[in-house]
Amino acid sequence: MNNTELLWDEFQKHLGYDKDEALKIADFCLKNCGEMMKLVMETADETAENTFLFRLPWDMEATSEVVHFDRKIKWNYVLNEDEEFIFQLNRHRYWISLGQAYRLTGNEKYVKAFIGQLLDWIDENIDIEKADKAIWRTLETGLRADYWVRAMALFADSPLITEDVKKRFFEALLVHAGHLAANPKKGFSMKSNWGVMEYTGLYILSLVLDNEEYKKTAIYFLKMGLHTQIHDDGFQWESSPMYHNEVLAAYLEVLRVAEIYGDKPFTEDEREIVKRMAYATLVRTYPNHHQLMTGDSDDTDVRDLLSQSAVIFVDSRLKSGGYKELDFEGAWLFGTKGIETYEKLETTELIGGLQISDESGEAVWRSSYNEDADFIYFRNGCLGGGHGHQDKLHIELWFEGEQILRDSGRYTYKHVEERYELKGSKIHNVPIINNLEYAPNADSWIYEKLPLSVGNYFNQKDGFLLFEGAHCGYMEAGVLLRRRVVALKPDIIVICDEIIGNKKNELSQHFAFAEDIDLKKEAGELRGKGVKCEFVVKSFDERGEVAQDIVTAKVSRHYNHIGESKALRLSTKASHFLTTIIVKNQAGEKTVINKEKVYNLTNETVLKDNEVQGYLISRGEKEYSVMLYKDDVGNGRDLNGIKGVYGIGQTMAASLHKKPEYMTVLRW
Repeated sequence: MNNTELLWDEFQKHLGYDKDEALKIADFCLKNCGEMMKLVMETADETAENTFLFRLPWDMEATSEVVHFDRKIKWNYVLNEDEEFIFQLNRHRYWISLGQAYRLTGNEKYVKAFIGQLLDWIDENIDIEKADKAIWRTLETGLRADYWVRAMALFADSPLITEDVKKRFFEALLVHAGHLAANPKKGFSMKSNWGVMEYTGLYILSLVLDNEEYKKTAIYFLKMGLHTQIHDDGFQWESSPMYHNEVLAAYLEVLRVAEIYGDKPFTEDEREIVKRMAYATLVRTYPNHHQLMTGDSDDTDVRDLLSQSAVIFVDSRLKSGGYKELDFEGAWLFGTKGIETYEKLETTELIGGLQISDESGEAVWRSSYNEDADFIYFRNGCLGGGHGHQDKLHIELWFEGEQILRDSGRYTYKHVEERYELKGSKIHNVPIINNLEYAPNADSWIYEKLPLSVGNYFNQKDGFLLFEGAHCGYMEAGVLLRRRVVALKPDIIVICDEIIGNKKNELSQHFAFAEDIDLKKEAGELRGKGVKCEFVVKSFDERGEVAQDIVTAKVSRHYNHIGESKALRLSTKASHFLTTIIVKNQAGEKTVINKEKVYNLTNETVLKDNEVQGYLISRGEKEYSVMLYKDDVGNGRDLNGIKGVYGIGQTMAASLHKKPEYMTVLRW
């Protein structure tokens, strides 16, 4: 028996699909995964015709334009001057769809398409020195290694997989493994999402090729990635939920394949880090189950990742964030054993409330994990390197499962205006000084400076919420920029931005609303109307009400897709404060928002408007007060209040209709 036969026997033994097993998985998918199965079949049929439209859920750089090659695929084809098309084309994720289509239908046209494209790619590109360098980036090499193995496993028992195909397959895998093991950018790989995906590929190849040296190298870098890239709160440091989830998916694949081969690459503590990553994904979901769009992220459903995480960790809470039945991809990855494991897992009710991620500088509050939940997100963390956006002090809102304030997305990585606009502060829901970016871009990936985020503070008390933070991006203008967000109710939101320092600057706010939200000025008020809810928006500075300008802002929910929605811009000069209040209307109840004087009981005086902001918000018979003091309290500026209700603190609130004796102190 030659080496190819030995390797193939082990490959089939560990990764191949038994015919009866495959039929059971296919039957499960037919009954439970119709929508995803339809997309996979469309992808497979297109691929078999040399036609490519990248739109699978986790295609990192989706396309909106169909590309067809008549007879022969041009593997280094560039679409619209964007090299990302080359990268996506040469990851070969679509070959897994070919394999799944073969298992679902038994049609050998999918096997023939796979073999034809595989051998053509090898003929054209296996000589690394002669091939286009874009095809052999180590990121694509690592992803390709995993996807080739997963695809071939689906085709392994087909009689069309000849000895020559097997031989050339393993020879090509050896070239991939050697290229990954010789990675010249080890420091970059150690700290980047690239490294995890690169060395996931090498780890899988080390098992398939039975190479201990490759396995040792891969495990070392995968361990280093866990210990250097993942915050204690479970979030990957690059500040992009999408790349966090790509890293999570890679580690899940390592754990899956390791179990198949009876290997243990990680300690229990290291497995726990991966599990924390899955929980970080669970926390960072909108009410519609999609990942947050922070940084370079697309609007992608994460229930498949949570379902697969639940199988690996046998965790009922993770299942509760996933699908009712195991997802389509999970069924093929884990087989009938995984389907049964998932089915037997009890679901655990996920409780809403405040979730704080200190290391990442983020906080999420949700009324529940239901699709009709209220949801508030606040972010004031690091810029996260190349995939981070200028979103310090960014806020997002959902009312009753409807998105109100959104993020911008990414659209492209090309050196074009849209790239920088979508990364910039002016398109996020943040305060800005003098209409200037606080971290200018040197290029598509590098910032010229990385100002600190400071002063994050989150509190939930007496039914009120406080999100607070500041950043040093405008210190050259003599400004420490602070934001306080007070939620008097989940749908009564006070957003106060404040200049600490030289107020002889322009302070502005930008708020981008979801595409279904319409903004209009009616009866002296700014009103927003969505599919499910209506709300009022009013803005104030030290002197009183501030004019609000309705504009438009770009939004990109998927790479290569761009649109726009209504947005709000407002500004003030020579004022410490700029405050915007958003209140959802209740049927039959009038909403009233007014600025209110703050009274100091110690000296029996009214405090100055440049010291404090006070507001009264009423909705029907319920009335709330909120007080935001600029400095520390003291020196006779201590016992302060509104309408006879007092307290000592920088940030305080009260439900006046409940006749409280004192204000609730959210920040002393």
